[in-house]
Formats: sequence, C-alpha cells, structure tokens
Amino acid sequence: MALILGLVLLAACGAVPQPFQGGPKVTTDNPLLDVPTAVGIAVLPVAGAPAPLTTQISSAVAARLQSLEIPAEAVPVNDGLGFSLEAEAHLTETTPDAMSVVITWNLRSRRGAATGGPFRTYRQVVQVPARLWQDGDPATAALLGNEAAVAMGDLINGIAPPVITAQQAAPKAASPKFPTVSIQPVDGAPGDGRESLRLAILAVLSNSGVTRDDVNPEVTLRCEIMLTPVEPNLQRVEILWRAVLRDGRELGTVHLDNTVPRGTLDGAWGATAFAIADAALGDLLQLLVSPPPAAKP
Repeated sequence: MALILGLVLLAACGAVPQPFQGGPKVTTDNPLLDVPTAVGIAVLPVAGAPAPLTTQISSAVAARLQSLEIPAEAVPVNDGLGFSLEAEAHLTETTPDAMSVVITWNLRSRRGAATGGPFRTYRQVVQVPARLWQDGDPATAALLGNEAAVAMGDLINGIAPPVITAQQAAPKAASPKFPTVSIQPVDGAPGDGRESLRLAILAVLSNSGVTRDDVNPEVTLRCEIMLTPVEPNLQRVEILWRAVLRDGRELGTVHLDNTVPRGTLDGAWGATAFAIADAALGDLLQLLVSPPPAAKP
C-alpha cells in the first residue's frame, strides 16, 4: 500500500488549538484563564509509582503534550509555570505477574484550584507487568504517557468526554482477537525515528487492543526506512513494516512512501511519528488478523 507521506508530515504540523499561548494579562475568576508570564504545564512525577517509572511517565506525558503544541515540561516541582499536572497512582490488584493500577491526573492552576472541575481530571486504568512496574521501562512509560497526554490535551482544548447513549452501551460484536506483538526498533531511521516511531506504533496498537509481548510474541513487527536522493533538495522516503510469525513465516507487509524535502526527518520526529503510526494503523491491524500463509512442507 502506498500513501502520500508528505500529507502525513504536513498534518503533523497543522493548526492545533494553543490555549496557553498569548495568555490574557488580567486576572479573572476562571483559573484556566489566570495565566502568569511563564505559560505552560509543569508535569510532576506520578505519586505512588516507583522510581524510575514515576519520572519516565511524566517525561513521556510532557513530550506528548509538546507534540500536540501544548507547552509542557517534566519537572520535580513547579517553580513558576502556569499550571501543574499532578498524578497519583493507586494499586487495585496485585499478582506475581501484573499490577492493576488507577492513575488519576489533575490539572491545577498556579492558585492550586482544580481547573474547571471534572473535565480537567482524567482517570487512567491500566495493567502493567509487575517487573516493568517495579524496575521501570521507557516503552511502557511512553504507552501510559501517550494515553494520558492525549486525554488531557482534549480536555484542555475543551473536548469533553463522550456521552454514552443507550444504543452505544448495547452489547457489540466481539472485537477481533489480535495476536501478541513485539515491535523492533526502526532500522535506517534518521533523527530519533529509530525509537520514536517504534514507540508511536506501540501506542496506537495498544490503544486498539493489541497486546505487547517481548518475550514470546506470536508476531514480531519489524520496520525499515530507506532514503533515496531524488533531486538536490528532495529525497524519497520508504517505510516498510514486516510482520513475522513465531516460526519465521512472513505474515505480510505494510508500505508507505513519498518524496519529501531533504532533512524532513533528521531531527526529533515528535508528532510526525504519531501521524505516520496513525496512517499505518488500519493496514497493520488488518495484517495482524489476516490468515497466516501455509506452512512449507
């Protein structure tokens, strides 16, 4: 499948509401409008989570908010930014293999009041492998941080949680059962794409119900990026994902390509990684549920 990558890259840089830029110079009764000179969000460590995961998650949240063009910084304490994003983790169930955790996120103004009531609070319910919860893991933190940051970004921009109607609440057909997946770092990626695109794919697949397993996965997803000069200021970018079964058979591929200005992907990918991941998601999910090829005799 070929996709116009250039449009994806442009979409990542499109207009995004920026409620913290150009803040008013007067104080009002609305704490969300009470913006001091140093605008932005201080993302604090997650209370109740062990080190180093507590700061890994806050760093992932800040990075994702920045990719959404919301000024944010992961800090141990708020020394002057306009808002604080606080989180507290509570264990609800513990087994030798996994921890069930509820993380409550609260956005507060510099005056300490919760900004705007319940639509500025997000409750995140997650299950984390026990070893990764105790020892920390950047990929796990990125998954948790991406979900929380996107949810808080919607709330900041005034998008309320959806109202579930009786029809929507009715039983639905069972979702397709995806195989467990391990995603390898991206070969040949310029800039920080080797890890940032991998983490973005992990995030969008996880949000779609795909379970990650780096020990004994049913499918290993490998990605390769190839850059080819076309003209002095242009290069062709090809992105190829290969889904490989446990026994080595190839399940299939997903392919994106286009010609873009040279250097487009040389730095931090930021929102571009998630835009590309979102563009490939549908085909990757379809590939994961496709029947495997016949085994060789």
